Order: sequence, then structure tokens, then C-alpha cells
Amino acid sequence: MKLRRCHLKRGRVEIIPMIDTILILLIFYMSFSTFTKQEKRLDAKMPQEGLRGMPPPEVVLHVRNQGEIVVNNTTFSPATLREALNAVGIATPEALVVIEAEPDTKYQAVVGAMDACAQARLTCVAFRPME
Repeated sequence: MKLRRCHLKRGRVEIIPMIDTILILLIFYMSFSTFTKQEKRLDAKMPQEGLRGMPPPEVVLHVRNQGEIVVNNTTFSPATLREALNAVGIATPEALVVIEAEPDTKYQAVVGAMDACAQARLTCVAFRPME
């Protein structure tokens, strides 16, 4: 009995699909590179209402590690701070309050300052590390 030999087909690299794939990738990256250039040139128009008046005043509360709160070189207790912030909240409710705390300040002192801001209905509160 005569056996048939299997002829192994040699593998070949198809160049045409590879060229198509590289061309598609090239087009993809070129299109996204032009989008980023257009994005840099985008002109943003600022709202005119915010530019007319003065910016809202900024109140900076320095919370020290002993629990003291200092505003404009005046030390406040939590009760007197509430009264002072109430006066600011009535005069300018859009005032920005920035709370700064020393690194070893207890969190309860910072919460007390935040509570005073909430009772004075001051909603623009920001935090910043003390320098």
C-alpha cells in the first residue's frame, strides 16, 4: 500500500492587510493630533456679570493647634467667631471663607470653624494648608 505524503504549506506573510492596518492607524493618530491643536486655540468667553463688580471678599481663618482661631490678627473663641461670621454673612453672603490649619491641629477645631461658617450661612468654604 502506497501512502500519500502530506505536503506542508509554507506560511507566508500577507503584506496587503498589514499595509491597510498601518494606514488606518496613521489616519487615526493624525486626526487626533489635529483635534488637540484645535483645542488649544479654543477661545473661552468669560461671563460679563462676574467681571463688572468686585470679587467677593475673602475671609481667612487661621486655626492654630491650641484650638484658637485667628482672623486679621484677632483671636476669636468659637462663640465670638460665630457672631463675627454672622455679620459677614449678612453683609456679603457670597464671601469666600478660607480655613487654614497648622499641621498638628486637632480636627475638632477645624470642624468648629466649619460649623461657625454653616451657622452664618456662608457656603463658599475652601481649605488650604498653613504656610
